[in-house]
Amino acid sequence: SAQNAILSGGLSWVDWYSDGIIEIDRRHAASVVRTAVSHTAAAARQGFYERNADIIKADKWVSTLDSRTSSGCRVRDGLQYRPVTHEPIGHKVPWAAGPGRLHWCCRSTSIAVTKSFRELGIDVEEMSPSTRATMDGQVPADMTYSQWLMKQSAARQDEVVGPTRGALMRSGGMKFDELYDSRGRYLSLDELRRRDAAAFERAGL
Repeated sequence: SAQNAILSGGLSWVDWYSDGIIEIDRRHAASVVRTAVSHTAAAARQGFYERNADIIKADKWVSTLDSRTSSGCRVRDGLQYRPVTHEPIGHKVPWAAGPGRLHWCCRSTSIAVTKSFRELGIDVEEMSPSTRATMDGQVPADMTYSQWLMKQSAARQDEVVGPTRGALMRSGGMKFDELYDSRGRYLSLDELRRRDAAAFERAGL
């Protein structure tokens, strides 16, 4: 019976309902909902940008500043793209599916970079810079994931990129952005060694 199968497998009825299979299903359902909400929000933003293309000059990728952010979202944080077409501005990292859609449970979003008051013909001073949230509190709004990570402890850096890449950044003189190629692909350790063997030597690796 189902009950015997549960008990023989080491799961009690309590386990089944709290920390077992049903709990896994709940987490899966929550992931589905988060992903669907992100997709819907992205579609709504796209429509807003299309209707206000005359005042919006860029679409800025915003990733979550914490240790769980994916490698693809980390490298895109702070990058700007042309509204609607999403062509990269000043870089070569593709928009791909976009924030909220880049991968399963993507938590990234985007914000509209509007033209300045003077670009709009309004002779007033710009608004004061704002802040953005991180796992440890507020930081300046223009701080990128790369800048945030470089200010973290060695333990947190290693948690995010692994101990070898962490050592390369701290002791090898390698910048966070150099962990990727020009199109935002996360490089393997072998590729990093071929690209900059001296950094491995400086880090004692």
